[in-house]
Amino acid sequence: MVLDGLISQPRLHVLLIDPDAGAAARLRHAIVTVEHDAVVTAIGRLTAALQALRTLGVTCVVTELDLPDLCGLDVLRSLRATRPELPVIVVTDAGSEDLAVAAMKLGAADYIRKRTATAPELLAAVRAAAGRAVLSGLDDDGSAGTAVRAPLPDPDFVASTARMRQVLVLVERAGRSSVPVLLEGETGTGKELLARAIHAHGSRARAPFLAQNCGALSESLLESELFGHVRGAFTGAERDRPGLFADAGEGTVFLDEIGEAPPAVQVKLLRVLQHGEVKALGSDRAHPVRARIVAATNRSLGAEVEAGRFRRDLYYRLTVFPIRVPPLRHRAADVAQLAARFLARFEREERRQTAGFTQETLDLLARYPWPGNVRELEHEVHRLVLTVANDQRIRPQHLAGPIRDAVRSPAQTATLATLLARIELALIRQRLETLPTKTAAARSLGITREALYGKLRRLGAPTRGR
Repeated sequence: MVLDGLISQPRLHVLLIDPDAGAAARLRHAIVTVEHDAVVTAIGRLTAALQALRTLGVTCVVTELDLPDLCGLDVLRSLRATRPELPVIVVTDAGSEDLAVAAMKLGAADYIRKRTATAPELLAAVRAAAGRAVLSGLDDDGSAGTAVRAPLPDPDFVASTARMRQVLVLVERAGRSSVPVLLEGETGTGKELLARAIHAHGSRARAPFLAQNCGALSESLLESELFGHVRGAFTGAERDRPGLFADAGEGTVFLDEIGEAPPAVQVKLLRVLQHGEVKALGSDRAHPVRARIVAATNRSLGAEVEAGRFRRDLYYRLTVFPIRVPPLRHRAADVAQLAARFLARFEREERRQTAGFTQETLDLLARYPWPGNVRELEHEVHRLVLTVANDQRIRPQHLAGPIRDAVRSPAQTATLATLLARIELALIRQRLETLPTKTAAARSLGITREALYGKLRRLGAPTRGR
């Protein structure tokens, strides 16, 4: 369906600054092969590039630092002085790691090694930089400076808080693109509903939406489910099976709990993202696939990468467009409306009729931290519909004991995870305030810059700035 008033995501327009016309042509081909609607402008001199930035709707810059009219970090300084909001990816030669680090300190979005980077790696860097630029371009209320009416993924979905409005804006933008999306958030926050909204409000809406929980099956069964198998590939494989990626066609494959995908599956997912092809179990032939990947996780993939449990290259390709879904305790203003929606639905389904919540009950529900998030609230309201007498008001004494007890003594019920998160956020803020860049702050904390961005998103802190 057509939704009025939505913000359109700008078409990917990459400005390549490289005096080597052949290298620029190869990168241009890599980008437009996958992003068919992308625009790529190649320029060989900085002066012409600066003029183009003033007149063209460029969304990302990829530049050499050795240009005919300027060299070194002054190239980056000139670009950022002209369009400071644009992500700039620096191209370096082997052995130029110090120069790359210096460029990152000056605000470069990323760097790539010219001689060793593959075309998919170059494209992944461009996509990631453009995706982060979309996120950083939002105002604090998620409105990008204009009035927004974002798509609701479900009749029971509520988004009255600024954080959830921002999430829905990102969902709408993600729907207009084909890049991979990673939904991050605790269990029960509605990540699959948002994944379905991304699918429903994009060009793939008429194609299938197929979901798979990566932690629900053994490694061999998960491989078969996702990528298919040929007859005789394993005991019980009596016929060929195409797998979810083939079955989805031009649609969407939703990979829930992607952090639990075993190593062999991670390798094959990387091939899907890099080359758009899969190889069925027992087959020696690869088949092209066109399905789009939307993944979800309830854990920090950045931390999983640092611990060696998740592939770094797969992580970068999945986090092109990350969307952090806040827990219900961070959107208490939505609780009353959510409870009312669930009450109406379950009264209709169970053919029962209460007299609604008292205000005191709603206040208690809003103060409870909901460790199980929206799903826990939904189950509690369902229980209330079944246990409260018809035409009776739902009062505090009707609430489950753990909810009543937790609300009575909130200071004593803060979880260790909550306390540690507060300490972690305070330490990160202190480093960001005293050090010149996020890269320096990350180094002082003993983590990577990407891991720092992941922590900021997980803790609900802004990621914009240096």
